[in-house]
Amino acid sequence: MAKAKYKRSMQRRRIISVVVALLLAFALIFAIVSGIVKGVRSIKAKVHARQEYNATMEAKLDKMSLEEKVGQMILAYHPAQDDVAAQKKYQFGGYIFFAKYFNDNTPEGVVADMASFQEVSKIGMLLAVDEEGGTVNRISRFPMYRDERFASPQEIFHGGGWDGIVADAKEKAAFLKILGLNTNLAPVVDVPYDKENYIYNRAFSTNPEEVADFAEYVTTEFKNAKVVSCLKHYPGYGNMGDTHRTVIEDTREQQVLDTRDSMPFQAGIAAGTPMIMVSHTIVDAYDAKNPASLSKAVHNVLRSTLGFDGVIITDDLEMSGVTKFVADPGKVAIQAVQAGNDMIISGKPVAQYEALLKAVKEGTISEERINESVLRILEMKKAYGLIEQKK
Repeated sequence: MAKAKYKRSMQRRRIISVVVALLLAFALIFAIVSGIVKGVRSIKAKVHARQEYNATMEAKLDKMSLEEKVGQMILAYHPAQDDVAAQKKYQFGGYIFFAKYFNDNTPEGVVADMASFQEVSKIGMLLAVDEEGGTVNRISRFPMYRDERFASPQEIFHGGGWDGIVADAKEKAAFLKILGLNTNLAPVVDVPYDKENYIYNRAFSTNPEEVADFAEYVTTEFKNAKVVSCLKHYPGYGNMGDTHRTVIEDTREQQVLDTRDSMPFQAGIAAGTPMIMVSHTIVDAYDAKNPASLSKAVHNVLRSTLGFDGVIITDDLEMSGVTKFVADPGKVAIQAVQAGNDMIISGKPVAQYEALLKAVKEGTISEERINESVLRILEMKKAYGLIEQKK
C-alpha cells in the first residue's frame, strides 16, 4: 500500500514537472517570438521614418533652384566685407571662420554675426571652425572667449583618460553652441608613426586602435550635442608631410592604408559621423595620378568599402598640395565635385560657385550629380536641426 502511494506520488510529481517544463518552454518561445515581432516592428518603423525623412528632403531639393543647390556645396571662407550680403546672394552651404575673425571680434559680436548669417539663409548654414585643441584652436586661444585654450587630445588623455576625452568633447560642443557656431572640423583621426611626423602634434595616438576609440567617443558626444563634427584627414596622413606647403605623395602599401589608417574612420562611421574630410595627399595605392581630394578612386573606397553615406568635404582648396596640382580655382572645384565630394572648402567661393554653375549648364557636371550631394547635405542639416531653424 505504501509503495503504491509512493509510486502515485512520484508519477504526479513527474507530471507536474513535465507540465511546468512545458509551460516554461512555451513562455520562453512566446517571449522570443514577441521580441522578434517587436524588433521587426521597430525596424519597420525606423525604415518608414527614414523613408518619410528622405521624401521630405527630396521634396525640399525639388523646390531649390540650380543656383541654390550649387551654393549649398560650398563651405566658404568668411568674407572680410559684405558677409551678410554675400550669403543673401549666393546661399552658401556655410562659412568657415579663422583666428583673425575671432581676434577682431567679441563673444557678443560673434553671436550677433552668426544670427545675422542664419537670418538671410534659406537653409541653415554650417558655421564652422577648426577647434581641435592643442596647436589648432581658432577661438579658445583668445582669453576673451575662454580662460584657457583647449588642450591637445594627447594631453587630455594623459591627464584624464577616456573620461577626460568625453568631457572635453562635451565642453567644446557647448562652447561652440554658445557662440552660435554649429560645426567643428574635428577630430583629427590620422595615425602618425612617431613624433617626427607632421601630423603628430595634432593627432591623438600612434596606436590605430586607440585612435579608433577616440574617433568613436568624440563623434558620439558631438552627435549627442547636435554639433556637426568631421573626421579628418582621409585616407590618413600617417608619416607623410604637410600638404599646406607642397604636393605630398604617399607610397605606402594598400594593406597598411586599409587596416592601420582606415581603422579610426571605420569606427567614426559606425558611431555616426556626419562628415569626413579628404586630404590632398596623392595616395599611390588608390590613385597615383591625383590628390585624394580629386580622386574618384579614393572616394569610391570611402563610399563602397567603408560604407560611408554622409557628407564628404575637401580639405581647404587653397592649400599648396592641391593648388600646385591644379592652379585654376574653377577647374579644381569642378574636379573636386567630379571626384565625388559633396562640399568644398573655398577661399574663392564666388569664382568656384560660378565655375560649378557653368559646368552644370554646359553639361560637364550633371544636375543629377549635384542633386546627390545636396540631398546628403540637406539630410545632414536636417539631422542636426539646421532645417527646422528655417521653417
